[in-house]
Amino acid sequence: SSSSGSSSGSGSDSDSDSDSNSESSSDSDTYSSGSNSGSEGEADADVKREHKMLRWLITPEAKAKRDAKGKLDKDKIAEDKKEGKKPRPSKAGKSTGREVESSGRDKEPDEYDAEELVKKVTEIAQSRGRRGFDRKTYVEKMMTMMLHAEKQGPRHVLYIYASMVSADFDNTGSVHNAMNMILWNAALDKVNNMLPLLIASYKDLKDKGMTFKQIEALDDDENSDPTNHKRQQDLFIAVAEKLDDELYKALQFISDVYGTEYQEILANSSKFLVLLKRMFHFFEDTQQEQALGAVSLRLMEQMYYKPDILNKAVYESIHHTAPEAEKPSWVWPENSIGFMATLCKYVHATGNVHSQRRALLCQVFHLALHDHFQKARDLLHLTNLEEKSRESDINMQILYNRCLAQMGLCAFRLGKVQDAHNCLMDVCMHGKNRELLAQGLSFSRFQDRTPEQERAERLRQLPYHMHINLEVLDSAHHLCAMLLEVPNLALQAIDPTSKRGIISKVLRRALDHHDKQVFVGPPENNKEAVVSAAKALQKGDWTSACEAVDDLKLWDHIDVGNPSNGQKVKEMIKEKMKTEALRTYLFAYMSIYDAFHLGQLVSMFDLPEKQVHSVVSKMMMKEEITAFWDESSKYLLMQHVEPTPLQRLALSLADRAAQSVENNERLVDHKMGGYGFQEQKGGGKGGRWEGGDRGKGRFGKGGAGLPTAFDGGKGKGKGRFGKSARPAQNRGWENARAGAISGRAQAGWGDRRQN
Repeated sequence: SSSSGSSSGSGSDSDSDSDSNSESSSDSDTYSSGSNSGSEGEADADVKREHKMLRWLITPEAKAKRDAKGKLDKDKIAEDKKEGKKPRPSKAGKSTGREVESSGRDKEPDEYDAEELVKKVTEIAQSRGRRGFDRKTYVEKMMTMMLHAEKQGPRHVLYIYASMVSADFDNTGSVHNAMNMILWNAALDKVNNMLPLLIASYKDLKDKGMTFKQIEALDDDENSDPTNHKRQQDLFIAVAEKLDDELYKALQFISDVYGTEYQEILANSSKFLVLLKRMFHFFEDTQQEQALGAVSLRLMEQMYYKPDILNKAVYESIHHTAPEAEKPSWVWPENSIGFMATLCKYVHATGNVHSQRRALLCQVFHLALHDHFQKARDLLHLTNLEEKSRESDINMQILYNRCLAQMGLCAFRLGKVQDAHNCLMDVCMHGKNRELLAQGLSFSRFQDRTPEQERAERLRQLPYHMHINLEVLDSAHHLCAMLLEVPNLALQAIDPTSKRGIISKVLRRALDHHDKQVFVGPPENNKEAVVSAAKALQKGDWTSACEAVDDLKLWDHIDVGNPSNGQKVKEMIKEKMKTEALRTYLFAYMSIYDAFHLGQLVSMFDLPEKQVHSVVSKMMMKEEITAFWDESSKYLLMQHVEPTPLQRLALSLADRAAQSVENNERLVDHKMGGYGFQEQKGGGKGGRWEGGDRGKGRFGKGGAGLPTAFDGGKGKGKGRFGKSARPAQNRGWENARAGAISGRAQAGWGDRRQN
């Protein structure tokens, strides 16, 4: 029986494997040799080989089964086509093992319930971040799940949309790289589709009888359903804020701010504004404080730096493309101050301190932008925002500096010169306004920055369309300093003990530099034009001063919302210059005249008679001048106090005594090594007595700047002790007529006349 089985097996092997004659012959040889051996081990091997070869045989029974199965598959496919279902791929038509396994794991669309759908979407979402991740394939898989999610309800669709938007943000790059605008617009479309679903989800919960507190408590359990409404709403707000941040970053890092690319990116802000306004209306209708506060702050940051005319134009452009139901909400309110106050109130309801401070600063900026200086100043002082801003992060400090700058420009437009100077001085005094306002990188020869510091500074920079014109800022600061400092200089010339001191160090340094120049040409920039006007104003020549500032670019850009107001501000500043020229003239020449005629002052300074009378009366009330009006109020009579001969001798004795005390102090300091001589022993420069090196000191040529009698050198100082270093002091005769103390008449005193 074994031999017959072997012969039949070899015959079947030769029939089935006709293409490989060598293998069949080798198998038959081996089989025949195995049959001849008769051992048990070889018999087992022969049985296995026989079963292996029988697999290639197609028996009539197997063929009949295969034909019947193929007919059943064809009938099922035909039935599926009639019912409109997609045919399931058969295993017989597949060639790879992976496709067979995947087809075995796939389920029918109707088989997904809520739990299985979430599990499947989570499984797909976990492929993000892995090697070989394809975003296009990921989106296609999510879209196939969308059909099943629509049957489960809006929250499951929201969950899938959130997973898709998260994948869009995966390709945003690093902190220093902006998101691609194509991906940004795709994400914005998805977020716009999420908002109606969020509204529908909220209505479903309300229809079920749930209160707002119950809806808020849905996310209390950490192991709760990821598709619950509260979690999806928080994720939706976070995604909207991320869109805003990425758009801001794209505007930050673009290099060509005048090109079309910047304009195209900036146009996307209107699209995002539409989303914010829809979110605002939904959260306002549902009275959700936390969400409403977050959206209100984003709305304020979108609109606080724009004048009403620009916001109105943006609203009108959106109004034309908005649906009919939304058109009433796209009308810019007449009272924008009230609208910003409402948004600020919503932000305060959240209880977030950082958001509250930022909202207040945005409101202050908006008030100052629209010439409400008093309200802006009161809001800034009552809330103590100055100290709070210093304690906050750098971005908060930058916003506070922007508020100060805008308040200064607001006060300048309203003619409040002192208030304008106080605000602008903090920003412009040290020449770091570009850095303080985050409108450019700071460059210093004496300070090296690390790459990390430079990158952090770049992240703080504002987009170009939010900048405040620095040229306008500097011009307004210099003009305010000129109107305040020029009369103050004239006052200090006749009264060194004036308590006002230095008002503007910036202008004083500029005037000193101007005086040191050998040749003075025409002004080449705004600062030089203001300095030239200040020099003319010191002489009382208001006409030349007005001509010097007539061509400044300041007048065209001082009022962004209404450029025509620039000429009104220009005329107002000219009137201020006439008034200050009058005050400067009185300070400079009142010691020469016994009286001034009111009519002559009116004609000299081209001011109304009432205004001249008011200005002079205020100067008398403030005790800046000692004068009085006559009975007719047409003549200003000056009062000159003459010292008696005894008083002259007392003043002379006081000066000589003070000089003697100072010389004795120098002698003691030289012997004991005190005061400035301690520093000079170590080779220090100057110190109290200046001129630490030998050579020309303040006492002439000699040793260490000492008087010749103390040093023993061959100095050429004037007199025994050289010039006294003690400054001239006023002994209480501030209003004494010039030359009365020294007994010499001042130049031009003999020609005094009465006007």
